[in-house]
Amino acid sequence: MKGNKNVKGKTKSPRGGDGKGMKVKKLDNYAFAAILLMAAAGILIVIALITSLGEFITAAFVISATACALVGIFILTFTRGETIEPRHMGVLTAQWCKNICRIESDLGITGNAYFLPPRVTGESRVMQFNPTLTYSGSNVSAKELFIKTGAAGLIITPTCEPWISDLKKRNALKIPHEEEELIALINETLGEVFEFATRVSGSWHDNTMSLTFHGYRFIDGCRAVAHESEEFCVMNPCPVCSFCGSLIAEGTDKVVTVDQCSINPSSHDVTAVFSMLPVRKGSKPAEPSRQDAAPGSSR
Repeated sequence: MKGNKNVKGKTKSPRGGDGKGMKVKKLDNYAFAAILLMAAAGILIVIALITSLGEFITAAFVISATACALVGIFILTFTRGETIEPRHMGVLTAQWCKNICRIESDLGITGNAYFLPPRVTGESRVMQFNPTLTYSGSNVSAKELFIKTGAAGLIITPTCEPWISDLKKRNALKIPHEEEELIALINETLGEVFEFATRVSGSWHDNTMSLTFHGYRFIDGCRAVAHESEEFCVMNPCPVCSFCGSLIAEGTDKVVTVDQCSINPSSHDVTAVFSMLPVRKGSKPAEPSRQDAAPGSSR
């Protein structure tokens, strides 16, 4: 719905009523390009008909017009526009993110989210942990939703878990352990395959990883969450940031936290900064959870 301006009074709707319905952008970039090509074909034909340019030049105009018309028809026939507006898709999870953050605040949880590798919880998947106090990377039991002893806090399955499981099952996703290979995997998945962004760049510095989603298509969801509170983005990350945090946690086998998530409104870039906690000396892997192996068990 780009290009619509907020005006006072009544607005004309697609159904012809006043102030009812909604305005919808009908043409996408492909349709607009096809219309331009067909318009150019018409202009070339008109020029060829009303001017005396000679047989060869007139024939060239007609051939060019025919080519433009055929390409335009081809684009309109075989190209399907986007079925879902990126802006609408981006805001789908925004309210859910804010609701979870409000619940966490009522439980006394105000810190950042941590992504725990299987070594820490004994689960077969990465888990998201929001502690009530400072967390140093100790083992956490995932048997209960809210842990009251030891490292107290809320432990849940990350929002990206169904997505990662599906990629592993259907697309043979293999999570690398090297830092640069992790960045390459995230760029390949989010930038090249699913085209959530034009590209994803990243850099490592000690135990910190910075990822920038260039031209992020779902930035409106980030804006909706950040408008409520910028802390919400790190308390309960969206599926995309959760996806990155989970990949880093599983690939490095370290506890990962989201330190910062910032928006560049001019370039539509989103930058997320992740930190890895050092492995505690003498810590033993948590025992595998029996509940995790039970069919249909979920959190």
